[in-house]
Amino acid sequence: MEKKVGEQFLFDFYGELLTEKQKQILDYYYNEDYSLAEIAGVMSVTRQGIFDVIKRSKTMMEVYEEKLGLIEKFLRAQMLLEDIQKDLADLTKGIKDLKLKSQLNSVIEKLKKVSDEN
Repeated sequence: MEKKVGEQFLFDFYGELLTEKQKQILDYYYNEDYSLAEIAGVMSVTRQGIFDVIKRSKTMMEVYEEKLGLIEKFLRAQMLLEDIQKDLADLTKGIKDLKLKSQLNSVIEKLKKVSDEN
């Protein structure tokens, strides 16, 4: 997983466990794409202070992931959903019964919704 994407996942999953200040800084950093200097200006803190908060927050969230494994479970579930969708799509290709084909397509659409919501 790309480093920035992995860090974004950490924030998405564990951001609510941080303090309000940590959440605000990481929101600027990940979601608003602010530089450390820009965040420092907005928050009236030194650039080094912002760097330290980000570093400590990432470390805390990595510990949460090590203990809880929510991201790992989520990614595994996403892969399984995709595999199931592909398998069902392959099954529908060989089916002549229109009612059964329609039902399978309905299941595929429902799986896509579940996948998109996660």
